[in-house]
Amino acid sequence: APAGNDLLFDEKLCEQGRNFSNKIWNAFRLLKGLDVVEGKSLPEHLLATEWLTTRISLTIAEVQDHFSKFRISDALLSIYNLVWDDFCSWYLELIKPPYGEPIDRKTMDATVTIFEDLLKLLHPFMPFLTEEIWHWIRERSNASEAICLASWPEQKPNNASLLQEFIPFQQAVAEIRTIRKNNQIPQREGLELKIQQGAGYPQALESAMIKLTNLSSVERVEEKVPNAFGFVIGTTSFFIPFGAAVDVDAEKAKIQKEVDHLNGFLKSVRGKLSNERFVQNAPDNVVSMERKKESDALAKLQVLEAKLAELG
Repeated sequence: APAGNDLLFDEKLCEQGRNFSNKIWNAFRLLKGLDVVEGKSLPEHLLATEWLTTRISLTIAEVQDHFSKFRISDALLSIYNLVWDDFCSWYLELIKPPYGEPIDRKTMDATVTIFEDLLKLLHPFMPFLTEEIWHWIRERSNASEAICLASWPEQKPNNASLLQEFIPFQQAVAEIRTIRKNNQIPQREGLELKIQQGAGYPQALESAMIKLTNLSSVERVEEKVPNAFGFVIGTTSFFIPFGAAVDVDAEKAKIQKEVDHLNGFLKSVRGKLSNERFVQNAPDNVVSMERKKESDALAKLQVLEAKLAELG
């Protein structure tokens, strides 16, 4: 609870803590269930490790700053986001081998070290769970090796440029997954990706993007690709051609429905803005908000109408 706030008890808060505990325990079970072999780490594993190490270092600095100002809830939120989002949702997905295949020892050792740092950060808030996993994740024979006696994790050198590269990478993965979900394309079905490359394309993380989104091929193109789902990140355009599973007529109908809805919304907003009494009497911030709604709707309409034109 943020300092100074009265927080009423709600069982949903207990559920949130339970779900977080389960998330940590399942991450531990995943690692302990992997077979380890000697061999070199894949490039995406090395990049993922360097990225998360940087994120941990930045979080350590945030947490220490929050502790120094007695902002305990902010410190926990920083750690929560690091563990749930960065470690579980991104890092483990990047380093996890295909089902039934082993992981290389170097990646596993780096992951265990990272996990131990996360347990140290969590320990003041979750002493019992972290102490239990601490003694399971690596063999520790006596009480002097308990996590409650371990030193606080140290900050390591930061790779700011890699952090910046991860932002468009995460955006691209999210966009491709959204296209899959919205069009009921099975995860097992490989997608073709066409890239009209510009600034902001995460070249070094392309293999990681292929893995997380199950791309069957990646191709550079000079022009826009017709009959394809598309999105833009930075100045790079991405296209996923319609496969056999995609009903073009249904896609056109869906876009047309959005266009009709936006036109109705735009008519309502313009009705307000064309009313002189509303413009003169309403607070400036309310009028500004309506004008922003109008400009946003026009921008969305332009994109949707361009998609309809491409579909023919």
